[in-house]
Amino acid sequence: MRRFYLIIGAICLCGGLFAQHRESQNILDKLIWDDKMLNLMLDTRVDFQTVFDRGSLDQASFEGQTLKLWIVGEVVPGIRYRVRQRLNKPQTPLREGYSAATDQAWLAFDLGKKWTFTVGKQSVQFGTFEYDYNPADIYQGTMAFNDLDAYKTGLNVAYRFKGQVMNLQVVNSDAPQFASEKYKNKALAINALWEGDLFNGVVKTRCAYGAFQHEKTKFYNWLTAGLQLNISKFTSEIDYYFGPRNMDYGSVVGVDNLGARYVRDQSLGVNLKYDFGKWKPFIKGTWNQRHDKEYRSNAYENLGIQAVMEFYPFTNKLIKDLRFHAMYAYGNTNFEGMFNGLSNEDTHTILVGTRWLFKVK
Repeated sequence: MRRFYLIIGAICLCGGLFAQHRESQNILDKLIWDDKMLNLMLDTRVDFQTVFDRGSLDQASFEGQTLKLWIVGEVVPGIRYRVRQRLNKPQTPLREGYSAATDQAWLAFDLGKKWTFTVGKQSVQFGTFEYDYNPADIYQGTMAFNDLDAYKTGLNVAYRFKGQVMNLQVVNSDAPQFASEKYKNKALAINALWEGDLFNGVVKTRCAYGAFQHEKTKFYNWLTAGLQLNISKFTSEIDYYFGPRNMDYGSVVGVDNLGARYVRDQSLGVNLKYDFGKWKPFIKGTWNQRHDKEYRSNAYENLGIQAVMEFYPFTNKLIKDLRFHAMYAYGNTNFEGMFNGLSNEDTHTILVGTRWLFKVK
């Protein structure tokens, strides 16, 4: 009788293991074949870039601007995920448990139609429309866009009502530009972002306030605001950044041992776009100012303008996002205060290239 029970127990155990295996295999099959659950995309951009500085050739080379792997999907209705990994960035480990090459790795949970909770490494909720673009779609960004630490681990709560989205986010504030070396392991940031939609999409907003902890009772406060106007196929955007941080700008002023300085940065961008279908031109102007609060004077100001033409020649859904682009940009940097003895910089940049965000699976 004991042997009989042992045989029955073994059969039940094997049956249970087989059922678990079959269930796991079903989940795996869904992940592999169900497009909603698993989408793999590769994002790549390559440019040939030529830069002239005060009439002298400074650069003429091919540049691999973007190589990213996207993994996105919806596990069940209301639970989504995204992983975005840069393949052309060093895999430096961070205390958050993610590589520096991991832009995003988050899970989002919808509670009804109004609430969404996002947990994991995610975009810091700065305002402006420039900041909301995929970096592969930015040719020459503002100083703030280029330098802000854009991805951190934390929690975001979004609430939707009447076309508006209010975000409240808490993330790590361990970036060197915000946290002191002694306090970086316990520094947090809180951000509030209003994503507005007014007059049926004619006017849109991205306005935010962020407080980034530097030490126990000291915070660096940032204001970022974006306003977008949409009239038929014409779009205009104006973006503004304002806030303090610690930055080593020695490479800009030619000082090797400058070190981190306490600065107040401002950036302004104006973007004018028109959609002709396959052809999408735009003109963008930028203004940047860096004020060194320790020197009590501006370090430099920069003005720039760029003209870009993008061409999307294909309509097939597999290659509709493949584009070719060309850009001409002019930039002028005027040194001030402690650095007013430096000659102004005048740069001309010509860039041609291609970008493709395509689905691998």
